[in-house]
Amino acid sequence: MDEPIKRDLTSFTKAIGDMIAKNESSYNLATRYGRSRYERTKDYTLEEINNIIDSGSLEAQITLSRNYFSKGGFYQRLLMHYATLLKYTSLLIPHPSFGKNLSEKYIEKRYQGAVDFLDMAKLPDLFTHIGIHVLRDGCYYGVIQEVTDKYISILDLPVFYCRSRFKDKEGNDIVEFNVTYFDSIHDKEYRRKALAVYPREVVNWYKRYKAGKETNPWCYISTDVGICMSLVDERPIFLNIISASLEYDEAKDLNRERDLEEIRKVLVQHIPHLTDGGLLFEPEEAVEMHKGAVDMMRKNENLSVLTTYADVDAIVSKSANDNSLNSVDKALANIYAEAGSSSQLFGTDSNLSLSTSITNDMALMMVLARKLERFITSIVNYKYGNANISFTYKILPVSFYNQKEYVETSLKLANSGYSFLLPALAMDVSQRELSSLKDLENDVLKLKEKLIPLSTSYTETGNVGRPTKDAQDKSAKTVANEESLDRGGSN
Repeated sequence: MDEPIKRDLTSFTKAIGDMIAKNESSYNLATRYGRSRYERTKDYTLEEINNIIDSGSLEAQITLSRNYFSKGGFYQRLLMHYATLLKYTSLLIPHPSFGKNLSEKYIEKRYQGAVDFLDMAKLPDLFTHIGIHVLRDGCYYGVIQEVTDKYISILDLPVFYCRSRFKDKEGNDIVEFNVTYFDSIHDKEYRRKALAVYPREVVNWYKRYKAGKETNPWCYISTDVGICMSLVDERPIFLNIISASLEYDEAKDLNRERDLEEIRKVLVQHIPHLTDGGLLFEPEEAVEMHKGAVDMMRKNENLSVLTTYADVDAIVSKSANDNSLNSVDKALANIYAEAGSSSQLFGTDSNLSLSTSITNDMALMMVLARKLERFITSIVNYKYGNANISFTYKILPVSFYNQKEYVETSLKLANSGYSFLLPALAMDVSQRELSSLKDLENDVLKLKEKLIPLSTSYTETGNVGRPTKDAQDKSAKTVANEESLDRGGSN
């Protein structure tokens, strides 16, 4: 028997380096998905986020909230859900003074003027704008610049230079503004323009502060023009969603990597040994075999080639994929749990828990709505109220989710003698539009004489029993029972 060939360790080590060939694109997530892992949150780590939420300054918390709102994703979507939840359907209620009558021309004129003003002012747009600021920054600050018969002009104040610590005797929050804000505007011309649009009391305080006549940079803004809106306090209310959404992103990225590992295959070439343990092929020969296999499989980017003298094996848990999916689902559910919302919010397959969740969401936003009511009531009474009449501005708890239910309920109440305005308002017809619409139908087109009103359950005597529910209003159990009956009837 020939002597076994002695292998040179140096040449073998060099050959091993050449044997390892892999398709880099199958590992490079930046190439495959267009961004590297955690790129969306590269400016904050999970630890930094939790520290800011737990003990960070108010400025740091607002900056964190703004950062993630601008990035989109769950945080922005949930905040926009709350900000646009209410339709801000409004009702203006006139209150003639004792002994006065709304039908008197000089009083009715003020009422009609107030109604026209509210229609022209486009208040739902303003309220949505304020709502976004409140949810993102924790508080909205502004000043009224002008109120005309057609619009309300409001200037947004920089939140980092505002605070509110006191209330006036009517319970309105008093806005304090730090006039060093103007020093942060380095362009003199722009600073001059900024000073021109701010209230006179703010500008005068800034001039006195710069002249050394005032040592405190904080200026009080009169509640006649100052606006301060919040839900609870000055802290962004949904900050906890940020850390929960980051954990979801991490779980999703890890699951994506697991999926890649499931897709990727490794072709292993085992170089056989002689019976005495020697190598059958020289390392250089093994390299050529390896290169041939790589060239053959080059077009398959999910396949790697490994040529080795050792035995190689990989063990994959059959339940690994299920566990990874469960971790993603749990992380997603945690986002909604932190927001206090239903996980069915943006992709519902059941109406059992969603309805309750929407009701809770509306209850939260009605806190802001009540503050907006007082704000507009004050403006309307200032502009159109007098000793003969005053007004109350109301925002109805109507959203796109419950509009149909609200209309049906208010129609039932109207048939019992309650307000005829509420059903129309809930269907997006304003007080001014309803009056004009009825004048058009009755006085101009005379539709009352030409058309017979449509029959309803209240005008028909033959209708007995409860109306059939729509599919989206039925419970999951009812739907399952009906499907079971349908299958039984088709046999």
